[in-house]
Amino acid sequence: MSTSVCRRPFVLDDDADEVAVIAAHEEGLRVLRGALRRVWVDVITDLPWPAQVQGAVRALGQLAERRHCGQVDIEVDVDDDEQFELVVAVSPFTIGVEGRSETDEEIYSASDNGRGLWLALTPAEEADFRRRLTERGAEPNAVTYQPPRRRR
Repeated sequence: MSTSVCRRPFVLDDDADEVAVIAAHEEGLRVLRGALRRVWVDVITDLPWPAQVQGAVRALGQLAERRHCGQVDIEVDVDDDEQFELVVAVSPFTIGVEGRSETDEEIYSASDNGRGLWLALTPAEEADFRRRLTERGAEPNAVTYQPPRRRR
């Protein structure tokens, strides 16, 4: 018996403004939190970290030190509110975040200092996500459906 959940892929629109980019990363993670089982974050950026995330960067660096790992692929505890919010804070600015479901399916990916965002959402998650974007004053269509590529 299959317990597969119907998810569709969405990507950040190339023309999304900064408000939409930040909101899409943050709210995408929050909407997917219940489905996420494993999340890794890179505490590396190609640009200076914005002032508002300096504390999260330091805390993730300390987490990496406690776990004796580098600043790449730091696994966070999704069930720990504090650790999860650290990922939410840095996701719009880092070179990489990856989130996987219970079935080890990738359902969240962030890269390129915020410009790369990919989400796999159920219809209910998509509706919640778009509502959250609107509530934050972001364009709800800043993230668009990515149809599967046709093979030639």
